[in-house]
Amino acid sequence: MVTKKPEGPGRQVPIVTLLVVAGGIVTYVIPGLASQMVYDRTAILSGEVWRLLTGNWVHFSASHLLYDLLALGIAGWIIERRGYPYFGLLCVLAALGISSALLAASPEVQFYGGLSGVATGAIIYLALHGLREAPPWRWICVAALVLITGKVLLESLTGRFIIGASGSISFVPLPLSHVVGGLTASFIFWWSSARKTCPESRTRPA
Repeated sequence: MVTKKPEGPGRQVPIVTLLVVAGGIVTYVIPGLASQMVYDRTAILSGEVWRLLTGNWVHFSASHLLYDLLALGIAGWIIERRGYPYFGLLCVLAALGISSALLAASPEVQFYGGLSGVATGAIIYLALHGLREAPPWRWICVAALVLITGKVLLESLTGRFIIGASGSISFVPLPLSHVVGGLTASFIFWWSSARKTCPESRTRPA
């Protein structure tokens, strides 16, 4: 079986990454926009369902924005430059999945914002694809998976950020968002791999 190789560096413009990063910056700098986009449990239950998606683009401090956009920007740039598919789908489904999980499983969370869960999904998605490639990239991806898993576990146990700071605003990490982001990435990786490995199932012989 012959599989299509990812397009090489320089052949892919990271459009999705640029749009996601720009969205985070615009939401932060335009006065009043964040309040209309943030995950607000009461507002969502009152019918403002767009917040399930847009809340992930709201950040509560400059450092919160910086760390999230750096993580997602770097991972997304590599994903798109290496030609790994469905990154846009990953961003949308991860954002919706995170907010929906919080709505269903965390009624105590009134407000939520940040792209860290989506960034976690992007890093895991990148690393899973990299496991299929030759060293040293494969070993870099193994290390990334170990580190991101350890980070989520430590934040779950301590209730504090391992990387990044919240500045003068008090808020805590929500490991559920990172878990959902990672599960979404794993599902899309599995689904896209299944589509690639079974092309003959979609084509009947003449």
